[in-house]
Amino acid sequence: MPSIENITQHIIAYSEGDAQELGFIVDALYKELCKVAQSQINKLGKRDISAQELVHEVYLKLSKSLSINANGRRHFLAIAANAMRFLIIDQLRNDGSLKRGANFCATTLSDSKLPINDNTKEIFYVHEGIEKLRAIDEKLAITVECKYFAGYSEQETAEALNVNVRSVRRYWKRSKKWLAIEFAEQSIIR
Repeated sequence: MPSIENITQHIIAYSEGDAQELGFIVDALYKELCKVAQSQINKLGKRDISAQELVHEVYLKLSKSLSINANGRRHFLAIAANAMRFLIIDQLRNDGSLKRGANFCATTLSDSKLPINDNTKEIFYVHEGIEKLRAIDEKLAITVECKYFAGYSEQETAEALNVNVRSVRRYWKRSKKWLAIEFAEQSIIR
């Protein structure tokens, strides 16, 4: 297993076009990527894909992209989380989950199945809201991606954005307010 000691150097090399670095980065961050993937799967209610499969899909997607501009470990993980979100959203669209609704269940430690709320519509609205928000303020959009979809803490979000925690709190507050207004205009708020 590769060491993550100099991961930032590898990420920067990959960002500068050294495609061979991606394999090293994914190997070094595999456990963290799986954790982010599981968070995405849980948030998006997608039960027919494992965290490992999602990480592999993201690897393939990133290997085809011409460049990413990551400045460190957290930023790379945020980019990967965003790619995971797009992959799952595409699968939900293809499955027609938004039209039919899905019968999701949460698995507990006792292996019993508990029904969970179908939040597919909310996820689509937040996904679309992020894209609109990105046109207004990129940092606000990334904050929502990190906190809502990747499940990052304020500190992890701050690292991904390369800002302080106070800025993340401010971005998160503004983002939630903007999304609430956007949702209200679309009569989404329940």
